[in-house]
Amino acid sequence: MSRIFKRQIKRHFGKDFDLSSLDPKIYTFLQNVEESYEEFEKEKRLLENTIDINSQELFEANKEIQRKNENLNALLDENSVLLQNRIEENIEIGTQLKQHKQAMDSALLLTTFDLNEKITFVNENFCELSGYKPHELLGKSYDFFYTNSDREEKSAEILETIKTNKIWRGILKQSSKNDNSHVLNATIFPITNSKKEIVEYMGIFQDVTAIEESRIKALELDKSKSLFLANMSHELRTPLNAIIGFSQLVQRLNDIPPKAKSYIEKINTSGEHLLKLINSILDFSKIEAGQIKLEKIKIDLKATLISIINQLENEAKKKGIGLDLHYNDTMPNNFLGDSLRLTQIMTNLISNAIKFTHDGEVTVLVSQPSKNRVRIEVKDTGIGLDDKDKKKLFQQFSQADDSTTRQYGGTGLGLSISKELVKLMNGKIWVESILKKGSSFIFEIDLEEVIE
Repeated sequence: MSRIFKRQIKRHFGKDFDLSSLDPKIYTFLQNVEESYEEFEKEKRLLENTIDINSQELFEANKEIQRKNENLNALLDENSVLLQNRIEENIEIGTQLKQHKQAMDSALLLTTFDLNEKITFVNENFCELSGYKPHELLGKSYDFFYTNSDREEKSAEILETIKTNKIWRGILKQSSKNDNSHVLNATIFPITNSKKEIVEYMGIFQDVTAIEESRIKALELDKSKSLFLANMSHELRTPLNAIIGFSQLVQRLNDIPPKAKSYIEKINTSGEHLLKLINSILDFSKIEAGQIKLEKIKIDLKATLISIINQLENEAKKKGIGLDLHYNDTMPNNFLGDSLRLTQIMTNLISNAIKFTHDGEVTVLVSQPSKNRVRIEVKDTGIGLDDKDKKKLFQQFSQADDSTTRQYGGTGLGLSISKELVKLMNGKIWVESILKKGSSFIFEIDLEEVIE
């Protein structure tokens, strides 16, 4: 029986009241009431259990919400710090960009123009140099400020380059409002959007007028110097040839006292040395002035090299060293080239090798790396060079160091002249050397084979 129902019976009918003594209808009614009470208590218990379960789930959900709120707050704090740092970085970048822009504006000439080739922006420097106000330039053609010659020669070239999304670099001449001409070092390039589409063009210019004027003056001075050296060399060679010629004639006389003959030999030797020096200076001047033109005649390369070695063989014998030629027999003998200039290069290299070799030998190695290309190596067992000295070798008037000049003599022009002559033959020259073990001077030049 339901507790609530039992309590109600006791309250109204007494503790020992027997329900079965009641009228059957009333008894049945009370039993139905009792069952209703029991159903009610069951539903109550179920509801209480449901509430307990839901309360626990609600509690757990609330704890989860609190945990997520804490994580969210931590994330918000972290993002807030990152955002603040990003804002500070952007401010710093903005300041740097502003400084860069100010630096560019102060040192360079800037302009932009649209896809219709009309000027849309010019900075103060551009206006100051050109003499135009901004409103006089805006809307004008981008090549408005070029001189007539550059407008005709370079305008189309510039557009062709930048419209294919490339950068054009070069020198332009600007004609200012007051008819002054300026030389500009120009960089003109396209500006694209996120889709890589060209939206406008920018030109950055640097006024190099003073530099260009200095360069032209230097070239003029260099030409004057070369002309002076060439004239002086010609003027000196004439009397010097006479001195050498007469000293050689006197040497052949039989009645010359031995002491006088010794003096004449020294005069002749010094004269020949001086003549070589003057010839080197003359060649150097001609090279600088671009006056040397190479011949292209048939030469027997092997015979030419043998002749050079025969002429220098006595120098090698005096020092007790060997002088040999190794000519690759698989390559032809006959080529088209300039025998005189090739002889000059080889004489310089072999003479140097003999001069700086005290023991051992000097070897000339000739090969053909490819058709119409010849490689010649002059290899010695001489004093050799360190890396620092190798860098100075082919410079004008330069030897390895001052002690070399004092001990061995020379002007330092031979290798410089050889380098320039090799370049004229579309070649290259270099040195491979080990200090105190020897050196190899190697060059490759174009020589066209003669087909018999």
